[in-house]
Amino acid sequence: MTTRTDVLIVGAGPTGLTLACDLARRGIAHRVIDRADRPSTASRAKTIQPRSLEVMDDLGVVDRIRALGAVHVPTRHYDHDRVTSEAVEAAIGVPPSPEFPHPAPIWISQPFIEGILRDRLADHGGTVEFGTTATSLTQYDDHVAVSTGSGDIHARYVVGCDGGHSAIRRLSGIALDGTTYDRERWHLGDLEIDGLDRHCQHVWMSPEHGILSLFPLPSTNLWQFQASIDPAIEDPEEPSLELFRRIFDERAGVPGVRLHSPGWQSLYRINVRMADRYRDRRVLLAGDAAHVHSPGGGQGMNTGIQDSYNLGWKLAAVLDGAPDDLLDSYQEERMPVARTVLEDSTARLRMVTQAAADGDSTFALRNLTDDFTTGLTIGYPDSSLNLTDQAGMRAADGPHQDLRLFDLFRGPHWTLVADGNESLLVRPDGYIAARGPLDKVTQLQAGSYARFGRSQRSTSSTDRSRRTA
Repeated sequence: MTTRTDVLIVGAGPTGLTLACDLARRGIAHRVIDRADRPSTASRAKTIQPRSLEVMDDLGVVDRIRALGAVHVPTRHYDHDRVTSEAVEAAIGVPPSPEFPHPAPIWISQPFIEGILRDRLADHGGTVEFGTTATSLTQYDDHVAVSTGSGDIHARYVVGCDGGHSAIRRLSGIALDGTTYDRERWHLGDLEIDGLDRHCQHVWMSPEHGILSLFPLPSTNLWQFQASIDPAIEDPEEPSLELFRRIFDERAGVPGVRLHSPGWQSLYRINVRMADRYRDRRVLLAGDAAHVHSPGGGQGMNTGIQDSYNLGWKLAAVLDGAPDDLLDSYQEERMPVARTVLEDSTARLRMVTQAAADGDSTFALRNLTDDFTTGLTIGYPDSSLNLTDQAGMRAADGPHQDLRLFDLFRGPHWTLVADGNESLLVRPDGYIAARGPLDKVTQLQAGSYARFGRSQRSTSSTDRSRRTA
């Protein structure tokens, strides 16, 4: 049986679900398939950064994330069973101000993010087709044919959001270039722990053992277990509850602590790789399918979410009549971001592992925190989509007339904001397309309809009745 849709999204992690929610609210026909039989329960990522929280705000789910997550989780450092320090060290964010309604990252397990986005997709009438694997892919002039075990799907565009081992990337012949760091490996897992305070993360760092981190996952009774592996070990032991208990006894030895009830367990190798291109005609890649890197800085899930947020409005515009080459701007804007993330996350991980090798148990992760990790300074100042100089940067929040700017921006539309004769034209993904005198910006907007398609409907700060939902 052959079915048809406008966009086929392969992969139902945070990247694919963000894209699905964005397309659904725009009324774009789409399907989401995932090879897994059911939603994942593995914690994997556990930090959602301020810029990604702004995306979730726009999609209407940030309140649920706040309710299930935690902010400013302290880190308690140990020397074996002796506490050496406790402080909020990691990912402080930015000082609170009207420009930043979500100034701090939220700690929340990835399955919660996925569940919240699936519920939001259901609000729009969408669903995820689990247990559906893409086995072949053929591109034609006007569509892509994807074979699955339950039939063929013909889609005008296909987006691979299916992770580091992406089938869509492989079937499209897109290379993933980079390096595997065979000696930088970790034992990871989710389990329950009795006898440790859940208000903080517990960390041990030593030259002889490396790093052990136990993080309490908010709104669960689970902990995420992370333990670095000695680079001298040729063939690491497969993860197990017995191994985790032995690691804890060797590196921590805190009395009265019991590890039990394991769930997800993984032997993780650091890969730093990026696709040589994000697009092959009617196939595009997003998230880990396009770039994989170390967990340093907590950027993986966040970069994928922001990839989809950049791509969603462009796909909708092209499907609504904009020129197909608008999709080329996705790679143009997002590939430099991923390249910087790869370099930054690798440097951060090396600093942490070096601190452990030096025996610096008081090493503060705040030394690794800057504006880049929040995502708030990411922009596209050199984008070919910018209509004026001083464009391409994130449009800040703040009070405006009788409401906030983010209240104006929220939704799938463009927004024209005027303050006297000065104005901003803000893209659907919250970045500034034009800045300048109102008459000039209005003229530029009118002249760009052919470029951005009929979907470039806008709301203005002085006429909210024009807002499109």
